[in-house]
Amino acid sequence: MRNRATAPDEREGAIRGQWDYPATIMALRTPPDHERAELISAVVDAYGRLQDSVCRFLSMLADSLGEAPSSEALATRAFGDLLTCLDHHARAAGFGRMSELADAIEQARSAAQQRDLVFSSASSNDAAALRAAASSIERLDATFVGLCVDHVLDAHSRTALASSHLD
Repeated sequence: MRNRATAPDEREGAIRGQWDYPATIMALRTPPDHERAELISAVVDAYGRLQDSVCRFLSMLADSLGEAPSSEALATRAFGDLLTCLDHHARAAGFGRMSELADAIEQARSAAQQRDLVFSSASSNDAAALRAAASSIERLDATFVGLCVDHVLDAHSRTALASSHLD
């Protein structure tokens, strides 16, 4: 029996058949979901701003008590520890709106759970849940900023009032 040579047309057809994949190729990765990525970024950024606001508030209170923690020292502390220190320093400084601050601190303790929604497979695909988490953390951040600003304004007005009585 002799080997039969394949005609050129048959070989090209075989090669074309081997490499003709367009109809069978499937993407292994889904196209990027830009809305989801933006929402995840919004949650993470809001949490970062909240943590920064708590650090600034704590630093301001500590400074008024004669303590001066470095920003690096505050940045390395766990968020729960920062909240505990904020509560302690606010009480020691005679913070005027302590009940509101205590409520905000309690709410902030759950902010890490809201941030962690981005790691949950079910929640990270739920745009409404991510939007709600980002909004909740942003409102909480605004609460801390407002309480801090109010405290600073109150302290400045007391200082101005005291200095006007000395004149």
